[in-house]
Amino acid sequence: MSQRDTPIVHQRRLRSELRKLREAVQFTQKQVAEQLEWSVSKIIRIENGTSKVGVTDLKALLHLYGVTSEDEIDPLLDEARASRKSVWWTPYRSQIDPQLYVFIGYEASAVRILQYQALAMPGLMQTKDYIRALGSGVGEDQAAIDRGVEIRSKRQSIVAPGGPELHFIIDEAVLLRYVGDPEIMIEQWEAILEKAKLPNVTVRVLPLRPPAAKAHRGMRGSFSLLELPGDDGSVLVLEEPLRDVMIRDDKEDIEGYKKAFEVLQELAMSEEKSIERIRGLIAEARTRD
Repeated sequence: MSQRDTPIVHQRRLRSELRKLREAVQFTQKQVAEQLEWSVSKIIRIENGTSKVGVTDLKALLHLYGVTSEDEIDPLLDEARASRKSVWWTPYRSQIDPQLYVFIGYEASAVRILQYQALAMPGLMQTKDYIRALGSGVGEDQAAIDRGVEIRSKRQSIVAPGGPELHFIIDEAVLLRYVGDPEIMIEQWEAILEKAKLPNVTVRVLPLRPPAAKAHRGMRGSFSLLELPGDDGSVLVLEEPLRDVMIRDDKEDIEGYKKAFEVLQELAMSEEKSIERIRGLIAEARTRD
């Protein structure tokens, strides 16, 4: 299984195909549940991706949908088996928010990520000390902080040559907001500069002051758009103050946020000026010391 050929990609393909097969025979989810003596919620969970489908249940669904050819069945069985393989984030399933768990799978699968951050540094760029200071500041216990450091450090393996395209827009307020002492912030700013050197990474700063600064859709909060391999489309990830993330794959929502990201790109500093701004913050912090 390649770096972006993750279980969630196979699960997404499978649930999409199962929905198409059900609609082809004109069954409602309720009718499928009645035929197989399952709960309607089980069908919903399988089709929206919150529950993986086992081989036995998959065979029952395919039989009900009239799929009898081995040439059609075998690839779907392969997708089901691949969707259940273990990956590095599997052991954390019971320890973190379910939506965050799904998000990690999408993030590891993505070929392109567009991210706007309004409150904190992008998770894929956070240093270990920044993560610890952030966790402590929001009241997490030590176990949660240690787990956050561990998980985010592993997530950051995709920030590398050959990894996905990563386009970050960071609100200037995030850069100015100290999380921990000056040493932590200097290390964090330097980490951003280092990652921005990668050919597949762009970092731009959204200024607080005119002429570019004005009210914008990003003021509603941080968000990410993750494009998946092949024809699997995109997912939208919204970050909310009182929960980790909320994931949507509604096409209308996704298109709306793509346009919002384009607007933010127009308002943001150029890559060169963004790098210059971050270097200036480092110089200012060192001068104060």
